[in-house]
This record gives sequence, C-alpha cells and structure tokens, in this order.
Amino acid sequence: MKNGICPKCNGKEVHLYTNTGAELSINLSFLGSASVVYYICTDCGYVELFVEDKSKLPKIAEKYPRVKIS
Repeated sequence: MKNGICPKCNGKEVHLYTNTGAELSINLSFLGSASVVYYICTDCGYVELFVEDKSKLPKIAEKYPRVKIS
C-alpha cells in the first residue's frame, strides 16, 4: 500500500490517514507510544496500518508477544 497500489484489488485509490492521537497508537509505557498511520484503499475498503517511527519497533517486540507460526 505504501507504493500507492492496493495489494488486494490492485486499485490506485490509496489514501493516507495520519493522526498522533492516543487512539491511533500502540502503548509502550506510561509516557510512550508508537503512532500508526493508516493506508486506505477507497476502491475496495482494504486498510493497512504501519508504525510511523521504525525506531520504536524493538520496544514493541520487547513488550508484546510474538505470534506463533502454525
């Protein structure tokens, strides 16, 4: 989606929604969070979320459990 093309429908109507509000973030600690951005395909409705600041990814990996491969 970051390339402007929807991976589900190949549509080119991908829009970006960013906000720094707490409702759009991943809690890391009492004072810290990782903001996320939304990529939205307005052709099919598919949405992807990405953490804005990649430097916060190690903290997310440390705090939250990894999904087991099944």
